[in-house]
Amino acid sequence: HMSQIEIKKKHALGKAGVRKTAEKLAESLTAEYNAKCEWINDDLCFTSPGVKGKLCVGDEDVEIKVDLGLMLRPLKSKIESGIVSQLDDILGSDTKNIA
Repeated sequence: HMSQIEIKKKHALGKAGVRKTAEKLAESLTAEYNAKCEWINDDLCFTSPGVKGKLCVGDEDVEIKVDLGLMLRPLKSKIESGIVSQLDDILGSDTKNIA
């Protein structure tokens, strides 16, 4: 699907640790895309005028799904690599892409 980004990564931080790191990612998304974030159970949901998605925290992995609005679709690969590098920074770069 053209406008969707899906990233799944393993982690070894435990659920509580990943929730903390997810908050960091949320802060940067909020700043960069003027997004609103809220936790719904173990999913961190974020919405903005051009981006909506969620970060699902599991015991051993993290999954991000993002839907891009029309204006941001041309920037998909840039946004995707930005999210991946932020995740690597937050989770530690020894994490594996499993998507």
